[in-house]
Amino acid sequence: MAADRPTGEVRLAGPRWTGEPPHILDLVEPRLGGRAAAVADGTGTFSYRELDEGSRTVAHALLARGARPDEPVVVHGTASRHTIAALLGVLRAGCCYVPVDAGFPEDRRRLMAQGCGARFVLVPEENEAGAVAGLEHIDRATRQSAGQPSGPVDARRGTHAYTCFTSGSTGLPKPVTIAATSLGWSTAARLRHYAERVGAFLLCSSISFDSCMAGIWWTLASGGLLVIPGGRPGDLLSFARAAERHDATHLLMVPSLYGAALRGGLAPRLRTLTTVIVAGESCSPALVARHLAELPGAELHNEYGPTECTVWATVHACTSADARARTVPIGRPIAGVTLHVAEAPDAGPDAPGPGELYIAGPGLAVPGTDADRFVDLHGTRHYRTGDLVTVREDGELLFHGRADHQLKLGGVRLERAEIERALTLCEGITEAGIGVSAAPRPWPVGFVVTEGTAFDEQRVRGQLLSSLPTTALPARVIAVPALPRLPNGKVDYGTLDRRAAALRR
Repeated sequence: MAADRPTGEVRLAGPRWTGEPPHILDLVEPRLGGRAAAVADGTGTFSYRELDEGSRTVAHALLARGARPDEPVVVHGTASRHTIAALLGVLRAGCCYVPVDAGFPEDRRRLMAQGCGARFVLVPEENEAGAVAGLEHIDRATRQSAGQPSGPVDARRGTHAYTCFTSGSTGLPKPVTIAATSLGWSTAARLRHYAERVGAFLLCSSISFDSCMAGIWWTLASGGLLVIPGGRPGDLLSFARAAERHDATHLLMVPSLYGAALRGGLAPRLRTLTTVIVAGESCSPALVARHLAELPGAELHNEYGPTECTVWATVHACTSADARARTVPIGRPIAGVTLHVAEAPDAGPDAPGPGELYIAGPGLAVPGTDADRFVDLHGTRHYRTGDLVTVREDGELLFHGRADHQLKLGGVRLERAEIERALTLCEGITEAGIGVSAAPRPWPVGFVVTEGTAFDEQRVRGQLLSSLPTTALPARVIAVPALPRLPNGKVDYGTLDRRAAALRR
């Protein structure tokens, strides 16, 4: 990794990427046609031959309906072997898939379908009820009427791979479209970075979130088995049973859910894991310590990357030193990625403050996606993340929260994440989330999950004084059974903010 210091910036570059990024189908199609198991869900298994046949049928039906190259096609369903065949089929027709989770609220599904401009909605056969209205349905009967293709469906390769939606600044879903070569690069970078081959990957997130794409395509490009647990995302018991049944080797999960799995006594069922990846939230030193104690044979990696950069941009291999540190790094840039850290305007040479992170590389979303967040730096397109980081002396990045989550309390600048870390260091607290009522001034409230012991708010506030300035103490600390979560498992800060505001009234 190269590092230099232009004026007002720190530049970090990952290992060099040589040649053009591959199209994702160039990595997956050579695996198709074999007898090995490809995708297993709660009702059955597809071999790679069956996945080939199912996806070709989907592609053939789309082409028979006049689907155009790079046209968005909604795939409405939940994670299943049929849904995976549908995603692959859309790509093989040269189109762009838009995964819409059938478990999402109706209004959000409708906004996602309208926001991508699709004409067609593919409905995997076990999800034929409740699909998005207003689009032409291609269900099982439609696919069967198109007939079975006798050979390759088409030689064309689409430019776009998928469109995911993130939370926009207006509160409405915002589409992010990723190129097929960006997905190919992201997948190839995984094959290059992780030494352990994927034997069986546990898919633990909604099909509508980009973390799902990492597991799907990494597994299929490896010739491994994609394991889809029964139940909804976040059903930890179903996830543990599936891990045990299929001898799972790989897992990607948000840190808070992985921590809940370990605290719930599920580690014995995860004993076959060789590679655990956490991403999407800050990884705590306590989680590293617990993982090393309960699953010492599995590597633990902390990944970071916005949806707009094709899942990941940096990675850190966790060690015992991280269990004793104040913060777990988000790592160094992966192959092909260049990072710029714009130093804070008031940063001094002896004590530089956190700077905003900018990302460049093959994974950036296609032009037109959230244009205001993409900027030109030194003649290269970068994504402005809005995330605050510092660079450790050894070149590892430390995450300090969101720029838009920064609070100024009594003249002290700090992030929600800093208060949350301090709370989780208090005796008996396993998880913490900070809600903020902003008017007339920031009024933070700590919501905490305990180990079941008696909760003493004053004792916790006393412990916080050892790690936070008095002005940064939460106005209240309240024990709750669980933190509210979004469908992807992340903490729902909007709900916490509303609860804080209600307490203030």
